[in-house]
Amino acid sequence: MKEQIQIDIVVPWVDDTDPVWRNKKAQYLGLVEDDNCCDARYRDWDTLKYWFRSIEKNAPWVRYVFFVTDNQKPRWLNVEHPKLKWVKHTDYIPKEYLPTFNSSTIIWNLNRIEELSECFVLFNDDVFLIDKTEPEDFFVDGKPCDLPDIGTLYPTNFFSHIIFNNICLINRHFSFKESIKKNRKLFTKYQGIGGRLKLLLYGRNDLIPGSNAYHIQSSLLKSVFDTLWEKEYDTVHQTCLNKVRAITDVTDWTVRDWTLFEGNFHPHKPLGRTFDTSTLKYSNEAIDYMKNKKGKVICLNDTEEETDFEVHKKMIIDEFEKMFPEKSSFEL
Repeated sequence: MKEQIQIDIVVPWVDDTDPVWRNKKAQYLGLVEDDNCCDARYRDWDTLKYWFRSIEKNAPWVRYVFFVTDNQKPRWLNVEHPKLKWVKHTDYIPKEYLPTFNSSTIIWNLNRIEELSECFVLFNDDVFLIDKTEPEDFFVDGKPCDLPDIGTLYPTNFFSHIIFNNICLINRHFSFKESIKKNRKLFTKYQGIGGRLKLLLYGRNDLIPGSNAYHIQSSLLKSVFDTLWEKEYDTVHQTCLNKVRAITDVTDWTVRDWTLFEGNFHPHKPLGRTFDTSTLKYSNEAIDYMKNKKGKVICLNDTEEETDFEVHKKMIIDEFEKMFPEKSSFEL
């Protein structure tokens, strides 16, 4: 019988209502602490308990859940749960990078967590499992289940610069043309005709024009973090020195891209999709997706364009309460 590999789940979380955290952020960055101090990326939808319920119900095979915070935890969380590892930033992030309010710093240093398995799945707290999953949905023979999505990069905002930085890093180490020659599995059936045509078109060149992320969960290898720290130390180090997201950063998406263009992945179509909860239309579509289990994963991406936060929040929580009405063993 084939030995089952160990797979962990990692989820970073921040409590934006915590006065200690808010004051630290405001004082460290020279801000005036007020109710507008925290942007939508920190805003809490009060759905974390449903995240844990979704993991317990739909990923019972997980070895450990690593809950990563800045010494924060919800009052209801059972930190003594045998499958839960509560990890503080000070437990694994070097002092020179702390305190940090940059999600990239938090993720770039995950490979320093000794107990974390080689194969792990990275979630955001807005990414939920809405149907049963198997380990093979995330890793096969120790290789991340993933699929490249190649396209041109159209810079439109601050974050576009960071995506450009990611691609610059990858292009320093890989020839797109050679990657395609060596890894025919890039042309998987899951790409569809459009995806295969893009590979043929752009694959005539050495440079990768752009690589899109699916903005759901990511199956990652701890060893690839080690590789990038070794080969791109100055770039990653500078990112981690930035206390908040900066235009010069590179993100952990490069870890995923490295794995893809190295060919160390198992072709698998995306398990779900992302919804931007900025309008009632999108919230209704997201609820329909959840209710009818049109995928195994959903991301409820908060945006600064959100106009009816409390209305949409109640809609989402009501649906989660129907899907996961019972407490998980992660709750006290």
